Amino acid sequence: MKKLSILLLISALTVHIPAGSQTTPAGSDRFSLLTMPFNQRPLNLYKGQLQLNAGYKFAVMSRQFDSDGDLVILKDIGIASVYHYYMLELKYGVTRFLEISASTDYLKRGIRSQSVTYMSTAEIISVNNLEEEKGMGDILLLASLRPPMEYRWFDLAIGGGIYLPSAKYEPEKPDHNITDVVSSTAFTVNYHYRNRIGYGVPVLLFSPSAKLTWSKLSVEASLVLRDPVKEGENIRWNETLTASRTFNYSSSPYKYLLNRTTDICASVHYQAAGWFDLEIGIDWFRSAGGWTEYWGNKYRNPARSIFTIEPSFEIQISPSLRIWQTAGFPVKGENSYAPFFLFTTVSYNLIPF
Repeated sequence: MKKLSILLLISALTVHIPAGSQTTPAGSDRFSLLTMPFNQRPLNLYKGQLQLNAGYKFAVMSRQFDSDGDLVILKDIGIASVYHYYMLELKYGVTRFLEISASTDYLKRGIRSQSVTYMSTAEIISVNNLEEEKGMGDILLLASLRPPMEYRWFDLAIGGGIYLPSAKYEPEKPDHNITDVVSSTAFTVNYHYRNRIGYGVPVLLFSPSAKLTWSKLSVEASLVLRDPVKEGENIRWNETLTASRTFNYSSSPYKYLLNRTTDICASVHYQAAGWFDLEIGIDWFRSAGGWTEYWGNKYRNPARSIFTIEPSFEIQISPSLRIWQTAGFPVKGENSYAPFFLFTTVSYNLIPF
């Protein structure tokens, strides 16, 4: 009888222990984490979470703010432009309080000015001007720390990193040409400048952020500071129109110091459903403090600023797939273009281990 009782007890324990350890299977854990709504997610990724973000921004540059902050309609001065911006970012949650990431971008933009005709008793010359900017940006390596605790209603994170000068930032040789030749004194000059993007020097980044949630409402705020490590050197292209109506080019070096930038973002979120988050955000960007060399003299870069209102939403398509859609409406600025933009980001998430 005692032996039977012991056997029954062992049997009960061997059945109970596995059943208890599988009340929350690993698959369900991953599913719950990957489908966590915005108002319940911490600022950093979960441990073991891998996230790939790809974004596309389309912007129409139809307005700008001048040095006095007054709005200028670009079509009134004969300027038209759109630009296409692409972003790629890879993030990984090393632990529940440490996240690392790497990102880069690509920009394509052209600014075409109104044609101008210069007339004299001897010449009729029309001038078209196109300033093109395109290419890969620098690589940003970033790490973010948050308190090692479960997110409930308040979270804080501090990020820091560096932009590596990986982009080919020196401008390409211009591609000017002469067309519509009527005579040696009547023709059209087409100026085509081909610039690239990239800082050209390492740039440090520091970014604290915070998040506060109450029920379905969340408030998030962040500060992003960028500061160049050192002075840089670039080239300028000089062109000379020859008697045969072709261009000769030469380059000359110059030095520069990038502006320091400050970017303040704040947003209010409403979790309308577990898969749907609504957001209204604001963004204030300022750039100042640098200089550029011209003919051996250093000239201070003009300060630039732009304030934008940004409504957006997030949709959870599947456990692994999310989509963000943001619209940008510039309302105030100084020495800055004021583009309206649409920014779409697709985020793929998984916890592979």
